[in-house]
Amino acid sequence: MRVLDVPRSVLREAFDVVVAQWPNEITPGVKSFHIGGGCNMRGLNDARSRVEEWVSSSHFEGMLDQVIGSAEHYVYATIHAALQNLTVLKTSDLDFEAFVSRFDGHPNYRVVEN
Repeated sequence: MRVLDVPRSVLREAFDVVVAQWPNEITPGVKSFHIGGGCNMRGLNDARSRVEEWVSSSHFEGMLDQVIGSAEHYVYATIHAALQNLTVLKTSDLDFEAFVSRFDGHPNYRVVEN
């Protein structure tokens, strides 16, 4: 299995591009908690559908195109984790380092300094 080294600067660009597609304030909507810690949030899912559609219909240059889909997933995972305990989340409060940590945990990517 090939591991792709992703420069932090590319990851920052991907993070910024994806976050810009989300509303400034994200609300989870009705929450349904599941055994094992899972949580379904209808409002969050609706917002994510629009972001996913935008990402899948867009084209990016170079390495950004290779990582944008995974970046979208990990931005969503970061938002989802935060909203389990919140009623609203401002995109300006998203933690880039939390995103990097999640992204770097993917078996096909390794985040590297520029």
